[in-house]
Amino acid sequence: MDLPIPLDSPSLTGNEREYLNRCIDTNWISWQGEFVSSLENQISNYCNTKYRITIVNGTYSLIVALQALGISKDDEVIVPTLTMSASVFAISEVGAIPVFVDCSPNSLTLDPNEVKKKITNKTKAVMAVHLYGYSADMIELLKITNPLGIPVIEDAAESFGSTIENKPVGGWGTIACHSFHNKIIGAGEGGAITVNDENLYQRVLDLRTPPPNNVNSKVFALNNRMSNVAAALALAQLERVNELIQKRRDVATLYNDLFDNNQNIITIKERSNERSVYWRYQVLIDNNQKVLDKLKEKKIEARPIFTLMSHHYLYNDSTKYINAEYISSKGIDLPSGPNLTVEQVKYVANTIIELL
Repeated sequence: MDLPIPLDSPSLTGNEREYLNRCIDTNWISWQGEFVSSLENQISNYCNTKYRITIVNGTYSLIVALQALGISKDDEVIVPTLTMSASVFAISEVGAIPVFVDCSPNSLTLDPNEVKKKITNKTKAVMAVHLYGYSADMIELLKITNPLGIPVIEDAAESFGSTIENKPVGGWGTIACHSFHNKIIGAGEGGAITVNDENLYQRVLDLRTPPPNNVNSKVFALNNRMSNVAAALALAQLERVNELIQKRRDVATLYNDLFDNNQNIITIKERSNERSVYWRYQVLIDNNQKVLDKLKEKKIEARPIFTLMSHHYLYNDSTKYINAEYISSKGIDLPSGPNLTVEQVKYVANTIIELL
């Protein structure tokens, strides 16, 4: 391969250019342009929720969701230790305490049984992170949280379009947060919140936009609005999201075919009732850092799986999270984007096989 193989790159072959030009031609680049409302309607339809609100990015969608639920100082929010930092930092940002849980064996998502063990009278929410394109086990999780009246925040930033029993993530929990940074929908920036409760929806609206006259705000509201420019890109991506997801699934299927008979490589499988969208494809191998260094020499972009947030110096949790630590210590993210060719996927897979 003469050119580097990127970890991911957006496929911008739909209406992206046309919609961006329309933003310029109409002089609407702020949040009040036509594409913001169009995107919101399409998100609601896709996630099958009553309400949806675009937000400046995925991180602030988490913060706004926590604020809308009234979570604040010294409240506890259960969150997987294997996650992107934004999930946990958002909890700390509102003054709450993240309570870490392990993931299920050979899984990238939280273990509902571990959640049950961590619930206390201070637990005000559970953040179910749909990680790397996989969905958390919402069916088992809700069996635990619903009888206790504990809200569930879905962090669907990396898994837009993934489904559980054919129902998409984003409509299972109390409130759900999405990201349109270079994720399944690649708009450069932007995010959204989906929700079914009208009162919760109204609180999110109050938190998204400060009033222009400075005095009519019901809460401390900052500017959390998504621009018309970002919405234009996101809408064009959403129009063909099923195609983009299928391309990622085709890449994952090919990797699985090439790796499945190799005893030195462990892959992550979907649950029987789940459809992953494979924002990233992972392999678990020994000496993963040495392999990463060799892949770089071969012009293949790859990276380790997230370090556990419980290991972050701001939290310094000494608890052993056996499944998450195993995955984090051995995991590698491989190129997974919708632009990959069969030749490129085979080159990546065969290079790893040869290195091992």
